[in-house]
Amino acid sequence: MSDRVLALVAEGEGAARELPLPVIAYFLITFALFLVALGVTWTFRNTAYKVQAPRPARPTEGTHGSSSGPDGTHH
Repeated sequence: MSDRVLALVAEGEGAARELPLPVIAYFLITFALFLVALGVTWTFRNTAYKVQAPRPARPTEGTHGSSSGPDGTHH
């Protein structure tokens, strides 16, 4: 039984495929893509602030908290 297992393991090792590039090349390519994505993200920082609609003007301080009605009378 163990001879069969050893023969299958030895056959399986020979059937393994080699990578077309060294492992470090995959790391460098992935890291470069990450830096490109980071650069694109950094390029678009604060764009939402630049393209948002202008805010309406704030009411003047005299009307905020006033106890008078719209016709000028106090309630």
